[in-house]
Amino acid sequence: MLREWSPSNKEFIELVLSEFPDKGVATVEEARALYSNGGYTYLDVRSQLEVEEVGKVKDAVNIPFMLVSRKYDPETRERKMVKEPNPDFVRQVEKRFPNKDAAKLLIACADGRQYSIDVLEALDEAGYSNLVGLRGGYYAWFKTFDNKLARRRFGEYAENYSHDGDSGGIHASGAGFEKMDPAEAWRPPVY
Repeated sequence: MLREWSPSNKEFIELVLSEFPDKGVATVEEARALYSNGGYTYLDVRSQLEVEEVGKVKDAVNIPFMLVSRKYDPETRERKMVKEPNPDFVRQVEKRFPNKDAAKLLIACADGRQYSIDVLEALDEAGYSNLVGLRGGYYAWFKTFDNKLARRRFGEYAENYSHDGDSGGIHASGAGFEKMDPAEAWRPPVY
């Protein structure tokens, strides 16, 4: 069986739905099955600043675990990142998802380690039972799926050296870079 999510891979989807939430932490492929076929909500716990600057998953709910802002430091004359815990995090989740038994939450931070584990523990203590962490977080998801949930494919681009133009050189040959996926060269920022 191919362990890759697709709408037609029913065997994989059924397997994933039977394993969770007991398995606890999902790969990106398993997370996509839970998100698209299992009724799970993608709960993005990254800061609002990071979501605005880096991007988000379509239809994800963002409730930041940490409040992050940039503030000017007159001593160094630079803008510095200031982080502080969100004191209302659990209350905000409870307000958005009041039915703790029915809520199915797929928890993701930037890398799957930074805040996700703390969030899983906090929400478990608050009484939520259908919790799944996303291994690799948003960055792993972003490498596999774009913002519109389409699968990214790497290594499928072929160079085309034929052209109809009358000039020479690689730029006139049709061997351009227009099909290069920006995710291939993207490096995540540090927050």
